Amino acid sequence: MTPDQNHGTMQVHVAQWQVSSLSQAKYCKEHGIKPHIFNYYKKKFSSSVKQSSQLVPVTLLADEALSATESSARNVLRLTHTNGFSLEINPHTDMASLRPLLELLRSVS
Repeated sequence: MTPDQNHGTMQVHVAQWQVSSLSQAKYCKEHGIKPHIFNYYKKKFSSSVKQSSQLVPVTLLADEALSATESSARNVLRLTHTNGFSLEINPHTDMASLRPLLELLRSVS
C-alpha cells in the first residue's frame, strides 16, 4: 500500500470509528489495525482539521432555479464541491454521524 492509499484508508477508518459506538481499542482489533498507528492518524487528522477550519462561501439557489425533481425535495440540503462531489442531507440525517464525514471531506478537499 502506498503512503497516499494508507492515508486515505486511515481517514475512512477514523471517520467510521468516530460514528461507531466502539472503543478505539475494540475498533482497531476488529479491523486489524495496530492501535499506535490508528492513534497517530487520529491525532494527525484532528490537528489538520483544526488548522484548516475556515468559512466557505455558499451560493443558494432561488426556487425558480430548481428543477421539478429538486423542488419536490426542498427539505434536502445539497452541498456541491467544485470538484463535482456533492452531498445531500435530509431532515432525518443523524447530525452526530455527519460531523466526522464533513471533517473527512474538508481534509481531502
